[in-house]
Amino acid sequence: GAELGDVAVPCGGGRRFHVSRRDTAVVCIDLQVDFLDADRGRVAKHYDERTLAHAHAARDNAARLLAAARRGGLTVAHSRSHRYGARIRRDLVGSGDAGYALDAAVAARPGEIVVDKWTFGAFASTDLEARLRRRGVTRILLCGVLTNVCVMATAVQACDRLFRVCLVEDATGAFDAGWHESAVGLINGPQVAAGHARAPAATGLYFGEKTTVANVEAALAGL
Repeated sequence: GAELGDVAVPCGGGRRFHVSRRDTAVVCIDLQVDFLDADRGRVAKHYDERTLAHAHAARDNAARLLAAARRGGLTVAHSRSHRYGARIRRDLVGSGDAGYALDAAVAARPGEIVVDKWTFGAFASTDLEARLRRRGVTRILLCGVLTNVCVMATAVQACDRLFRVCLVEDATGAFDAGWHESAVGLINGPQVAAGHARAPAATGLYFGEKTTVANVEAALAGL
């Protein structure tokens, strides 16, 4: 109903995720050159183009998602990670380093939230929660890389902070399709289990719904 949001995005298991420009943000995780560019990226250089194809598809779909969110007037937030395995590179923050930058196709625009993190999840080491709360955000459309690392961790951390989460699956990627699928299952599996829609825990709080960019685009066209 209208009290839940202005439009409803169809999700896995026949469920819906309500979206409103008043309370919904698109949160993009770590769509940086370091994770996407085999020539310049600190992490991506260790993978061949075939392996990177899944992450590249996520980047391209995230660009579509961002375009729809901006047209619809949703809040937009981006994270950048300076954690590389067990190494923390705080020196990269604010340095203008080309690898640390967001990929040009999904770069932040003026007025959008950008946070720099050293934890896998985007909430634990940043002021992301406070900045989203100030804008009235209670619901998150989540995308980015890598599904099985920082996206998964962000979904859990968002859930712990009582944000409602919907993973935009095809705008999310990993270096292995199997790792991606496993993480999606962990995030979304409890939501779509048989009988779960009538259970007390069916409020979208562990860990997220699942949808596609096309579903979000169609729904946001109705805002």
